[in-house]
Amino acid sequence: MKENQGKKGIGNLLILIAIGGIIFSVVGIGMTWYFMPRVQESVFVIVDLLDQIFINTEAGLVVLDNALESAIDNLDTISTTLINLNTAIDSISDSLNSSADLIGGDLRVTIIDTQTALSSAASSAGLVDNTLRFLAAIPLLGADYRPEIPLSDSLLQVSESLNDVPDAFLDIELYIRETEDGMVSLKADVTDLAIEIEEYEQDLIAAQQIISEYDLVIDDLREQVSDFRQHTSNIFFIASLLFSGGFFFLGISQFSTLIQAINYRNGDRVTVNLADLQRE
Repeated sequence: MKENQGKKGIGNLLILIAIGGIIFSVVGIGMTWYFMPRVQESVFVIVDLLDQIFINTEAGLVVLDNALESAIDNLDTISTTLINLNTAIDSISDSLNSSADLIGGDLRVTIIDTQTALSSAASSAGLVDNTLRFLAAIPLLGADYRPEIPLSDSLLQVSESLNDVPDAFLDIELYIRETEDGMVSLKADVTDLAIEIEEYEQDLIAAQQIISEYDLVIDDLREQVSDFRQHTSNIFFIASLLFSGGFFFLGISQFSTLIQAINYRNGDRVTVNLADLQRE
């Protein structure tokens, strides 16, 4: 009696487990077809959001590329200006060098030669002055030669007034040489700056190439996302079939277990599949 009651208890438990498995399978099939469209819509939303992010990123890359292009054009203009400035500095340096040679050399020598000539002329004028004074001293000739400043003295004054000019020319030459040295330093600085500008320009060009590569990557990602979206419906449909099939076969197996459990409870000799019991 106790043995029959024990069998009935185990049989009832197996029946409940089998019925629960069948209900689980049916609910699973229903939930699969109920939630799969909603999950699909959620995936569509995520895919569309990703695509919009890619579109915004591409737009940002276009803006960045335009900004880099403008910066490259500006740097190219600056580089060209610096090259022209270097050419101008070379011309100015050549002019300053020629001017320094002219002022410190030819003009200074010319002033010195002029002073020498004036000194010689003053000596000659002294003889003329003396001759004219002698002639003016003879009453019969009636000559009147009484200048306020004799010609020789006047020429000497002019010669003496030029004494500071050669030194002034040397000072001017020195200033020009210093200016020329400054122009050389300026040219070196301009050359270094032009090189740095060129390096910056090359860096920007390299950055543009990287942006182009990013743009290609984003285009490829957008294409993959678009392909995925086109096949999403098929993917979810197949997934729904697979889940439904799994639940269906699980339910079928539960029917077999249910029949065996009923027979076991009723006292019939049945063979219960241990794998089915473990699965339950």
